[in-house]
Amino acid sequence: MTALDKYTRLEGSGIWRAAPEEQRRDVVVSLGNASLVIADARSEIVLSHWSLPAVQRMNRGNNPAIFAPAEDHDGETLELDDATLIEALETIRAALAPRQPLRWLRMALVAATVLLFAIGAYWLPGVVVSRTTEIVPPAMRAQIGRTALDSLFLGASGERICADPEGRQVLATLRNRVLGAGWQVSVVGGVSGLEVAHLPGQIMVIGADLLERLDSAEALAGWMLGEALALQAHDPLSEALHYAGLRATLGLMTTGALPEGSLAGYAAQLFAQPVVFPQAEALGLRLDALGQAPTAYALSLPETQAGLAQALADRIGSRAPRAPRLLSDGEWLTLQQICAD
Repeated sequence: MTALDKYTRLEGSGIWRAAPEEQRRDVVVSLGNASLVIADARSEIVLSHWSLPAVQRMNRGNNPAIFAPAEDHDGETLELDDATLIEALETIRAALAPRQPLRWLRMALVAATVLLFAIGAYWLPGVVVSRTTEIVPPAMRAQIGRTALDSLFLGASGERICADPEGRQVLATLRNRVLGAGWQVSVVGGVSGLEVAHLPGQIMVIGADLLERLDSAEALAGWMLGEALALQAHDPLSEALHYAGLRATLGLMTTGALPEGSLAGYAAQLFAQPVVFPQAEALGLRLDALGQAPTAYALSLPETQAGLAQALADRIGSRAPRAPRLLSDGEWLTLQQICAD
């Protein structure tokens, strides 16, 4: 019996909201073959249909569970407290998630096997990781990045993705203006010392402590652009595969997925590393393209980066005409409340 067979036609109660400003409504949730149907608990009128493969959980590890119809949504959410229904939804999502077979990667395995005898154990891990990094497609990179991030929340130590709906909307607006829609940006709370980091698949993680201490969206934009430049200088997939190990990397090449648990602890280790600060000229050019001055970012830097702050201030481009602010005062305050309970 598959996950779909086991949970088909399962129903349960929940709380649905069409948008952050809309009233919460008691609903009946029904699971179908590949869709989730939300109906009013009293009138039984269907309010919404969600595609199960696209459903995203917004507060992994916390209860009640909060789901959204897609990663980029308009604020529509579904709150579930039924353990059976939550388990069913998670199981069906996993079963329906697209997984590319990557058959063409099996040819690379043959070459890697030859290298095993020719080069030896010392060089083989680096060669396999390097080759795999070159050929893994963007969708698989994003899946690896999400797996690494999800592993951070398996324990009960307080780490969480901040998921206030209005705050997430503002974060998406800022992301689009600073990085573009191709990035996924999350704020994570409960991780001591985390400022900003990135994972495979253009996934950026901002520490809640950094967000709280900054004074403006322009300062945060500097940190985001600096991390984007760090990704350009070093492919994060390579580091993730080195952490997972040779056997897991070979498993990725042959099956199209890393073995379960191979990235456990990786995100925690990554987030404990210090930020790699950018070169002043490279960051200055990115800020110039946004029409933003480097002042707010420079003032937010630690004392150890006084040289970078001064170099940014000395750039000729730093006095070029400026664009409007990235966020209004109200939007910035909403973003800073994204981790509010």
